[in-house]
Amino acid sequence: MMTEAATLPITLDSTIRLHPLSEQRENGVVIIGRGDQFLELPSEGIDFLAWLAQGLTLKQARERFEARYNPFPDEGVLEVVEAFLECDFVAAVDGQAVAPRRAPLKSNAEWIPQRWAQALFSTPVLIAWMAFVVPAAALWVLNPDLWPRRSDYFWAEFYSVVVMTAMLIWLVAMPLHELAHWLACRAKGIEATITWTQRLGFFPMSQTIMHNIWAVPRAKRFLPLAAGMAWDVFLLSIALYLLYFARIGWLPLPWLATSVLKFFVLYITMALVAQFWLFSKMDGYFLVSALLGQRNLQSDTYNWLKAKLFKKRTFEAPAGGKKFIYLFALITVVWGGLFMGRFLLIDLPIKLELIWASLIKVSSGAEAAPIEFYDGLGVFASQVIFYGLLAYAYLRGSLLPRWRRQ
Repeated sequence: MMTEAATLPITLDSTIRLHPLSEQRENGVVIIGRGDQFLELPSEGIDFLAWLAQGLTLKQARERFEARYNPFPDEGVLEVVEAFLECDFVAAVDGQAVAPRRAPLKSNAEWIPQRWAQALFSTPVLIAWMAFVVPAAALWVLNPDLWPRRSDYFWAEFYSVVVMTAMLIWLVAMPLHELAHWLACRAKGIEATITWTQRLGFFPMSQTIMHNIWAVPRAKRFLPLAAGMAWDVFLLSIALYLLYFARIGWLPLPWLATSVLKFFVLYITMALVAQFWLFSKMDGYFLVSALLGQRNLQSDTYNWLKAKLFKKRTFEAPAGGKKFIYLFALITVVWGGLFMGRFLLIDLPIKLELIWASLIKVSSGAEAAPIEFYDGLGVFASQVIFYGLLAYAYLRGSLLPRWRRQ
């Protein structure tokens, strides 16, 4: 029979049995975890866990810890136990099983045999990927006419066609991007699930939750985190080759195909730039976090900034030191400037032109041709639906829970 942890009297004379936990050393700390829950401990904390595993009481383990390392006050010991309970690390207290506080997230990575995923992300395949995308990148750099331009967005006379094409690309590209993450997780033995979530607090989109990403060695994290962008770069390279071959006369492409390819290059480039808007916690953030070995990089930076702005706040630097926070803040500021430049120079003008052109066509009424009127109406309706969905997602994810709490 399992008992709720809240009903168990836990004292320093209690014995604590933990579930099997993963251990990974990162920048002077040990990250322990089970499922998708992780905690950071100082390296000497592993000895404390080992003494608990031997059946010692909290008091006895604390005494050994203090004899070898430093003082460990009573409240500190109980706080550690509470953190373990919150993460469902505790299997039993005084021999009595503890019920989990939350249902574990289920992984669907086992749907495909691991050997298939490992073949897709094997060294020969990655070498072939490099051999394909590096020349494409060189062509892009050396041929400015292949660079994306804002005008490439308006490739069709009727903007409703442009909007529907963008939506179709998004609906196809997004699941393929997440599928790349999912397959890479399977190849590296990481439990993963593709879910629907929100970005920037309100933007609805899918994501791949990598449950035990911090339970594997650092070298195994990079490919699963970068796989989605690697797939996007592969698609971008295909489009660049086709456009370049068409320009030099090797591949005759009709005007429509060339226009759609340029539109796709603009779309995928904007998507890749957005991945590195670090404070939105997209692929770029998680990749930088893994490279630096800092699991709480964003929250540490937030707390550091708050301590700087509000002198009354205190900030305890992570074990790796403040150098990672400084580096992350610098990358965020620089890339954030690029992201805002993209928004002001590309995204915002495109949205304004779409809305303005559609309003003109709709307001013309009977004076406009029927196809012009319905084209404007379709674009305007699509924008209303889009921003309506964003507003709904924000209300559902932010305001409604806040109102319920109040």
